[in-house]
Amino acid sequence: MKKNFIKLIFSTLILFLFFSCTSKTIKTEEKDFVKRYYLAKDTTKGSLSIDIEVEIPTQFADSNVLKSIRATIISNLFGSEYVALKNDSLAPFYAKELLIDYKRNNEGLIDELDSTSRYSFNNEHTVSGYSLLSDKIIYAYGIERYVYMGGAHGLETRNYYNFNLKTGKVITEKDLYKPNFQSALAQLIKVRIVEESKEYKDQKNADPITNLDETDFWTDSIKPNGNFYITDEGINYVFNPYEIAPYYMGQTEVSLPFERLKNLLKPNSIISYLVEKKSKSSK
Repeated sequence: MKKNFIKLIFSTLILFLFFSCTSKTIKTEEKDFVKRYYLAKDTTKGSLSIDIEVEIPTQFADSNVLKSIRATIISNLFGSEYVALKNDSLAPFYAKELLIDYKRNNEGLIDELDSTSRYSFNNEHTVSGYSLLSDKIIYAYGIERYVYMGGAHGLETRNYYNFNLKTGKVITEKDLYKPNFQSALAQLIKVRIVEESKEYKDQKNADPITNLDETDFWTDSIKPNGNFYITDEGINYVFNPYEIAPYYMGQTEVSLPFERLKNLLKPNSIISYLVEKKSKSSK
């Protein structure tokens, strides 16, 4: 009887440890790949530099949710055809495809250059994928990419994905905001660009922006673009080069505190718990 009681206690303990250790949010593993490939034996003719550093979701309590999130992330990192590959194979296969394209596009041009030419076919491709907000309800993920294929400059972009951990689906603006939010949200984004410019300029002892129409921003293009990530403070929007301004102005990131969004957000949306938590902490 005593032995059975001990076995019962032991079994209960094992079950407790198992369920307490079950991942209640996304667990990831990092995969890195760094390599330079030369276009020809003469290394001065050009090279392709690849640098991949990404987090891949590997564990979550709901396997179907995990599968959905992983598929979305892999598709946006590398392409939908990579979803079926094992995590260890993702970066090497992607690098192989980049190399094939690089050689296809440039190898035939080498012979057109004379021996005195200083021109070279140097390409770069950098990909970074990383976790942001990660709790029991929301998982946010960011992808940064830099591509240089010759010319005056490369192009750097950042894109974000926020997942509902109950469904595995991407959280959209329509999930967060009341109907017909676009105009009011666009105006708030413009206001915040000016406000944050002042905060930044104050640190640099420079003149702040006072009127967007007097800048090189394309004001008519400043509107919600779906490229945002959720934080415990608010929602941050990111606009990539050429989206709302010329290339030289780079990326524009705008932070929208929950307090400033409260009239636009749906009641009882998936981020209501974050809004409430922030509101309580501010009192």
